[in-house]
Amino acid sequence: MTTLLLVAALVAAVAVMGARRWRRERLRRAAQERAGARPETAFYIRSFDEMDEHLRKRWCSCGGFLELEGEGTRELDERRYRVARMRCHECDEIGEVYFDTTDLVQ
Repeated sequence: MTTLLLVAALVAAVAVMGARRWRRERLRRAAQERAGARPETAFYIRSFDEMDEHLRKRWCSCGGFLELEGEGTRELDERRYRVARMRCHECDEIGEVYFDTTDLVQ
């Protein structure tokens, strides 16, 4: 009887771990597809204040707080992008958020 309970507990633990792993992977894939994750889905902004406001509201796919590590400018296909590099406080994941600044007047 004890062996049966141990096997059941082990199966339950493996199922829970598998479900968590599946959920994390699903959230990671969703994060790669959300707006701003690539130049093709960059946010169009009219001022840098809009960029700052958006970055303050952005959270990691794990639910953790994202902190701005740095930013820079990239030019691709005659478009200018401001790219913010973000790091999660929880999972330490690093990601980039793209903002289309081609028409931005400074």
